[in-house]
Amino acid sequence: MTEYRQKLFLSTAEEDSQVAGLTASRLSELGYEVFYWQDHRGGRFPEQIEEAMNGADAFVALLSPAFVASNWCRREVHLAILREEDQRRTDPRATFIHVMEIQETSDPAAGLLRIYDRVSVTGSADLTAAIADLSRQLQLGEHALSGTTVLMRPEAPPPDFRAGETSSPAFRNRTDELEKVINGLTGAGGPHFWLVIAAPQLGKTWFLAKMLAELEDAAGSPSSGWSVGRVDVRDQPPEVRGNVTALLALLFNRPWLVTTDQDSLLRIAQEICTSRKSWLCLLDRAEMLDVGTALALRSCISQIYDLVRRNGPAGVRVGLVVASRREDKWRSVAPPPRLSTLVLTEFSVEIVEDALRDLAAEMGRTIGADTYAQTATLVHQLGQGLPALLSHCLQWIRTQEWMELERRLPTQELFEELAQPYIQTGLLSPDSLFSWNGGRRPHQGECPAPARLALEHAFRILAPYRIFTQSHLRHYLDTDQSFADALRDAEWSIEDLWQAISGTALLRRPLDEPWQELHAAIRRLLYRYYFKSDTQRAAAHREASEFVRVWSDRQPGKEQVIGLVEALWHEAVALSLDEHARMEESLTESARKLSHALADSSAYSVSELRAYAADRMRNDEELQASLSPVNGLFDRLVAIIETAADS
Repeated sequence: MTEYRQKLFLSTAEEDSQVAGLTASRLSELGYEVFYWQDHRGGRFPEQIEEAMNGADAFVALLSPAFVASNWCRREVHLAILREEDQRRTDPRATFIHVMEIQETSDPAAGLLRIYDRVSVTGSADLTAAIADLSRQLQLGEHALSGTTVLMRPEAPPPDFRAGETSSPAFRNRTDELEKVINGLTGAGGPHFWLVIAAPQLGKTWFLAKMLAELEDAAGSPSSGWSVGRVDVRDQPPEVRGNVTALLALLFNRPWLVTTDQDSLLRIAQEICTSRKSWLCLLDRAEMLDVGTALALRSCISQIYDLVRRNGPAGVRVGLVVASRREDKWRSVAPPPRLSTLVLTEFSVEIVEDALRDLAAEMGRTIGADTYAQTATLVHQLGQGLPALLSHCLQWIRTQEWMELERRLPTQELFEELAQPYIQTGLLSPDSLFSWNGGRRPHQGECPAPARLALEHAFRILAPYRIFTQSHLRHYLDTDQSFADALRDAEWSIEDLWQAISGTALLRRPLDEPWQELHAAIRRLLYRYYFKSDTQRAAAHREASEFVRVWSDRQPGKEQVIGLVEALWHEAVALSLDEHARMEESLTESARKLSHALADSSAYSVSELRAYAADRMRNDEELQASLSPVNGLFDRLVAIIETAADS
């Protein structure tokens, strides 16, 4: 076996040179080849840094306040993140970045490095022991080095979430959604035009394929079936994506089509009527069309639909199903018919339990009812009910033969094994972050590194929030230096960032409010991804609660109530994580203060606002879940808010 010395890039601030020198020497003694900038004459030239980074097997950051303040260190971290992303295109579990905290550094200051486990030498920790821990971590992360191979796990390789939407088992609520669309398409009264909206990896492509199969099964004789034209916009070259005539020719399988004038649309309608078969147009990844192309395409299909409806044989119709991550190009009333919206949702705990029962039956296992319920809850917490993650979690349970699930499913280690690849190559991929043109956002297919890092920093600071506005982003410009630096490097203002966030695929759709919301399941995944411990999570929610209280005081009427409920939720989550014994006392006092802070507005009286707040709380499942550890506390808080009790 060929001997290979693992190459390390040691990133450190000049102020920490004493500790860095000792660390570099000790790592060299352990057999590593260390690039340490003070060992190289001529200073830190960018070419030298980039060459060493590209040749390194691992990046080690010596984290400290001086490191955070160093422009050079921040640049090196950015390069390291890009290198790690490149590695994860071939192996989603690859770990290039490692962190050794040599002076206590807060999570906000650490920026994106906060998501990595830290080896700490702060306080009374011994440097030699910490370097030994770091070495073990480096060896665990080593992959197929030249001449030798270190196997990380014996399981099958992790899922590749970049290849498209993952096929899902026949989950029950997808069956209900399929029936709804199929009944609309096949029924005389419709609706015959549908818009299927979903965030990344929620199964749009699978849904379309399954819908086609169901239509074929229900068709009966060939004469009563459907002809189908299907276009995946992502598979089309740019010249086709922006060409209405080309898209229409593909959707209706009419190669002769050279224009979209009235005579050409009439000829398509005539040919459909002559065939005596209905025609279904399927348009997948429709968010990749620009607004003008989408509107013109819909207008043409609507005209063909109307010609067939008014003049065609009984039972022959034209249907349209558009699958998209966004709804804004397709929700208008005109031209008729209006598209009926179906929002694909994450799976509930009950659906997860059904899937587990099916898996156990398939494997010939007898599982107790309590075990099903408990395992379903843990699986749902790990994957938040997202189909792609649930499918792979079921595969993992199969390979593990159902062993020790209660102990292993809640661990951060398993979360990172199963969910982290989905987050890194799905949610935070260029396809997810940069799918639309407009403003100062990148053009289709481009992904400038500073812009991507700015968005990742933004989602890190927004992950604890259920709603957010531009005010939330401005707040962190003053409190989070890494975020401010990333925004500056991208040459973005807050307005630019807001436009970019609005164009990503991670927001809840449709949303008829002036603020924005992350898709709930995606928000919870990102929250766990960025905040790895209960201590980090509690701190994030306390900071959020303090900001939301200030934000709420500046709002009138309904918005003030929104802030009130959000502040209570943030505080409740923080207390449930680290100060369970203080929940009742602290939240009761907070509810009192917030209730009395409500003020009359030009539109609503205080009593109306309190009633609205109580109703909003009763419909807030996350708030109720956070209060569940204390029996009856939720009802007491609602009473305080509603009646200003205990004044």
